[in-house]
Amino acid sequence: MSTTAPNGLSIGSIVRRAAHQYGNRTAFIFGDERCSFAEYNRRVNRAAHTLRGLGVEKGGHVAILGKNSIQYLELCHGAGKAGIVFGTINWRLTVDEIAFIVSDADNEVLFVEAEFQPIAAQLKEKLPNLRYVVYGGPVKLDGALSYEALTAEAGDEEPNVDIDGSDDAIIMYTSGTTGLPKGAVLTHSNVCWDLVAALTYVTPQQGDCFLLSMPMNHVSGLHTQTTTFLARGLPIVVMSQWEPEEACRLIEKHRITLAYILVAPLLQLLDSPLRDKYDLSSLRRLMTAAAKYTADVPMRAMTELGVESVYFMYGLTEASPIVSTTEFTAQMLQKPNTLGFPVWYNDVRIVDEQGRQLPPGEVGEIIVRGPNVFKGYHKRPDANAETLRNGWLHTGDLGYADEDGFLFFVDRKKDMIKTGGENVYSVEVELAILNTYENVQEVAIVGIPDPKWGEAVTAFVVARPGTTIDSEELIAKARTVLGGYKLPKRVVVCDQLPKNVSGKVLKRQLREQYTNELETTA
Repeated sequence: MSTTAPNGLSIGSIVRRAAHQYGNRTAFIFGDERCSFAEYNRRVNRAAHTLRGLGVEKGGHVAILGKNSIQYLELCHGAGKAGIVFGTINWRLTVDEIAFIVSDADNEVLFVEAEFQPIAAQLKEKLPNLRYVVYGGPVKLDGALSYEALTAEAGDEEPNVDIDGSDDAIIMYTSGTTGLPKGAVLTHSNVCWDLVAALTYVTPQQGDCFLLSMPMNHVSGLHTQTTTFLARGLPIVVMSQWEPEEACRLIEKHRITLAYILVAPLLQLLDSPLRDKYDLSSLRRLMTAAAKYTADVPMRAMTELGVESVYFMYGLTEASPIVSTTEFTAQMLQKPNTLGFPVWYNDVRIVDEQGRQLPPGEVGEIIVRGPNVFKGYHKRPDANAETLRNGWLHTGDLGYADEDGFLFFVDRKKDMIKTGGENVYSVEVELAILNTYENVQEVAIVGIPDPKWGEAVTAFVVARPGTTIDSEELIAKARTVLGGYKLPKRVVVCDQLPKNVSGKVLKRQLREQYTNELETTA
């Protein structure tokens, strides 16, 4: 039997080693369910044998449709031990979107959490030859198998499968902010290098307890810190999905010490009047990501939540995901919206359109090289040729490095606005509005086609609870820190901004919706 990777660590080997070293410790808490490291390893092994029993061979693909749970993770790690590629699906997608992903990824089996069987029933009409396995409740889907019944008959010994670090482990579809989503393929080695980043910069300590609040269909929820706490033999409290008061309840009940909460849900937590009902004093460290931030965010986290340290991480699925991180809270306060420094095993450059490295302060594309860079997009040779060039991952993000080497994000290349012959970076305008007009809770700057300007700078804003937005006042305040050509030509007040699973605003959706509305009323 060989369960370690001949060339690098594998996902499954981390689980196996944790069970050997920390067997009786609590690995996971999910609702009323507790699972030790030894029991979790046995569950993972049964999942692996179940997958092979379904006829899925090494290198085959399976996918899952469900919310966060221990079973979700055991299927991921079981697939890893069996050499099977594990695909995640955002349960908020439409049936057509799910059908595209399942088909495009060449999945042989779809695991469906019981509550999503009505969606699976619609999928069966589009994908009748796909096999369906239901978990987490009674089987009501015609022709589907029961995961619990299958695993009850499976063995719990270690699978006899050789896994190499370069083997495909996970396929995650990009959020599809432009065009059809693409399946980013991560190897076992990619995932393990992300573990190394978390171990280096947000090192788990004995007595720590981690709140897993990120969705597992997102790369950060599936393995960032999750795999790290497994490797260190420390407990993980799993949330089915994000809800601010439930997060507070779990922090108090389980004395959570570390949480990874994206900027948008973190602001929900900070703004929630219900958090004062709970004792959050155990929470010492906080990781966040996926949106612009002002110095007010880490300051409020320290003063209102009482945390000692806040870390901001920049990354993308294609980099497994961590590219850079702040190391100290002071960096977020002194250099608001910084992405920190590249993690130690990454090379990061800022380049122009010709691929030439730019000096400090000049804006260009962020490119990355390192062992965390993904293998490529599944069945997308053209996209791979564009994204992976000369050993570098071209992120499509625009940014710059300051004189001290700190990275800053300014925009997605596709979101840069060209107005009246000038380039406007949306993040600069967004931060200016957030810093000058306290009534704004969220803002997204988008370029809307305009016959005079080419694109008109347009602000989509959400008001803080109990306040209103005055468009003229917003523009007047922004004028104190922005040049005239950067100011919004229009201000659109919204109840909420559309976001993807990682909390990023779907600017394409705003652009298309508002452009259609303008054309309809013209």
